[in-house]
Amino acid sequence: MGKPDLFSADCSRCAALCCMALAFDRGDHFDHDKAAGVGCHNLAGFTCGIHGDLAERGYSGCIAFDCLGAGQRVTELFEHDWRSDPSLTGPMIEAFRRMREVQELRQLLAAAATLPLTDAIDDRRLDILDQLADAAGDLDRLEEVDPRAIRGWLRGLAEVITPVAEA
Repeated sequence: MGKPDLFSADCSRCAALCCMALAFDRGDHFDHDKAAGVGCHNLAGFTCGIHGDLAERGYSGCIAFDCLGAGQRVTELFEHDWRSDPSLTGPMIEAFRRMREVQELRQLLAAAATLPLTDAIDDRRLDILDQLADAAGDLDRLEEVDPRAIRGWLRGLAEVITPVAEA
């Protein structure tokens, strides 16, 4: 069996963070209203009780959501979970929000490897990736990540890459 994808969600190793942390409104993609910080009423422990029938039951929003592996990473960073220790609900929600953003940034930086970058710029990209990898394994470092600065750096790549001339 190969190494798991860095951005693949593994719900079996997660404390159902998306099903607890995220809010949603009843509508085209969800069959009921749910506040952030409250477990979905379809949860059975940390498993979705209707997972096999999400679309048919009116939960296409659950199918569309991808945590990019943030859920299992956050779950691993806590000794207990939000069900066994409700005081962890807020910290786990915040860590999940931050980790999801870190995972998204890591994905964007990995994709930037396909751009015609100078060696210096690619070295900086790799440095940022290393910092984000460290943050993904440590709650204190996770809090230190400045997503706005990294997104700004990524936007700046448009100014330094040379467009490919059309033939």
